[in-house]
Amino acid sequence: MASEGGYSSTFSAMYWVWHEPAFRSMDQREGSVFTLELAQRLLDHYTVLGGKTYEFIYSVLDPQLKKVHLFVKEVDL
Repeated sequence: MASEGGYSSTFSAMYWVWHEPAFRSMDQREGSVFTLELAQRLLDHYTVLGGKTYEFIYSVLDPQLKKVHLFVKEVDL
């Protein structure tokens, strides 16, 4: 275990994008990402994927499968 909380130091990030009326899996999948990098992304509140800007809506941590599900909505800044 990498930390006192018992969580791994790396997780897979999976993106889910809002398409009315539901979230859909985005092809954008990343390999393992360090937890600090994920935390920095979530604190930024916005991310750019494939040339589009997305706002983070919420996230779900699945420690057993070492995955973080990131729910986003496309925005026009």
